[in-house]
Amino acid sequence: MKKILLPLLAIIMSVPAASALNVSRHDVANIKPGVPTAKAKKMGRIESPAINLIQKGMPSRAGADVITEAPDGKLVTMLGNSFTFYIYYDQVTQDEAYGLAYEAVWTDEGDVYLKNPVSMLDWDTYIKGKATDDGITFEFPQPIYTSVIDDEGYDFYVDVLEYAEVESPYDPDDYISTFIPAQDTRSITFVKDESGAYVMDGDYMLGVTYEDVWQGYGEMALSLLPFEAEANKVPEGVEFDYSYILADELNGWDHTILRPIGIGEADGVTYITGLTDLPDAVITATFDKEANILTIPSDQFLGKYNSQYIFMMIGEGYSYYDEYREENMISLDIIADPMVLNYNAEENVFRPVIPEGMEYSYIIFNCGNTAAYPIEYYAVDHIYSQGEISNHTPLDPEVIFVSEIDYIDPEYSYSFEFNVYSTNAEGQILRSDNIYYNVYVNGELCTFTSEEYPDLAEAGYTELTDIPYDLNVGADIYASGDYHGIALKRQDVETLGVRAVYKDGDTRAESEIVTVTNTGDPVGVAAVASGNVVKTEYIDLFGRKTNGADNSGVVLKRTYFENGSVSTEKVMK
Repeated sequence: MKKILLPLLAIIMSVPAASALNVSRHDVANIKPGVPTAKAKKMGRIESPAINLIQKGMPSRAGADVITEAPDGKLVTMLGNSFTFYIYYDQVTQDEAYGLAYEAVWTDEGDVYLKNPVSMLDWDTYIKGKATDDGITFEFPQPIYTSVIDDEGYDFYVDVLEYAEVESPYDPDDYISTFIPAQDTRSITFVKDESGAYVMDGDYMLGVTYEDVWQGYGEMALSLLPFEAEANKVPEGVEFDYSYILADELNGWDHTILRPIGIGEADGVTYITGLTDLPDAVITATFDKEANILTIPSDQFLGKYNSQYIFMMIGEGYSYYDEYREENMISLDIIADPMVLNYNAEENVFRPVIPEGMEYSYIIFNCGNTAAYPIEYYAVDHIYSQGEISNHTPLDPEVIFVSEIDYIDPEYSYSFEFNVYSTNAEGQILRSDNIYYNVYVNGELCTFTSEEYPDLAEAGYTELTDIPYDLNVGADIYASGDYHGIALKRQDVETLGVRAVYKDGDTRAESEIVTVTNTGDPVGVAAVASGNVVKTEYIDLFGRKTNGADNSGVVLKRTYFENGSVSTEKVMK
């Protein structure tokens, strides 16, 4: 199994990191194209009128020849691996991608319809190929999508592309490394190998073009393995105990994160939920009540997230100092063995059995199951019960900052930044998926609508009063852990307030409303912060704790007082 090395202080982001990289907290580099680049100065596209249309989510329509529905036939789900190219922060990025989610329909006439052939673009359209004795052949170009701007259509195609170095349109002495329509073929064949996978033949790209110009998205060395697994499901009637907490020892900043989880049981199977944002994801285990041993098998299929199939894998690892990089690193290996945890009934605590020579046991939420390609991972130190939660009222929120932003865009007025906590006054952790918050302007409860904030519609909301704790909607409504912010469009702002809310069925518990003026001066509850200082901590804008001294840029200094109040201020390092 391929190993990836991660720094001890690294955070795995929601965008999967390339498995071939040593990722540092100081710099994250992209894999460079695996092609000759002797003369090339940069990897990119030639500019075209359609540049960036794909990225901006423009309104779309199906062009006359775009296939939006496949005919009747046999539906086959397939697990894909490839060298995938996509636009990330306006740069072409190449990843070695695993767990790509593909679907194809085989008809009785021998036609094959492949859905969303370029993995990062979920357009719900198809390309058409022909089944052969040893695989599938696709002829190109084929229309795949049409963007519409001001009633003008921009037609995108999937084509067979090859690597080329072309003269820069800006500097005749410079060259751009890119992909162009192949000169000697108009087809791509996927050859069926001994494992049953369909493997792209040749050194070509299956890429997206506009007027024969590559738009930065595509797949090379794509392999598609028919895949019929069903995601774990919880039987009806299972009741979960949500008092349990997983202590994650390695969260990136040298302190343990406590993650609420639910544990349930039915017919001899233990179900664990709440560890990932993947909707309805659940992992299964077995609990030997006589031996007090909980066993969590590796290689569990959890379902589809964006354009990839996610598995729960078990891993192991150790820490070491990398002299070349001059920083602490951890290894992260996927293993076939299960995670075994011993249960202490008196303490109501599960502790993992760490393999010999290792320091950490991981639960990994991984793209695919053939290589380490995590979207999240947790180093399991122990799992414990915090006891019955009788008080569901969250702590009062804490206002961090109010700033005028009308100079950026006159449509806006203020940026309102604050912390919303998922704990109660007794220090017990509440489930963040049950935490919401309300925003008040001049003492009135605000309702945020998709008409005023169009990105809400993409998140599935017409209007919101109770805003989910984890909701991120563009740059207008954002969250990272406890840290939250709202870009307000109200122009008549004199005071701003925020309240935390816990909702679960018929239960609704609300904190006090913390109010400040439009300059950030505290009002009422927000003004109570005094007494002796108990402790001080520093937090970056992603909600991660740090010692403050090593950070550059803006960090939040949070001060805890003896009377239970908390104050936060921004500090520029």
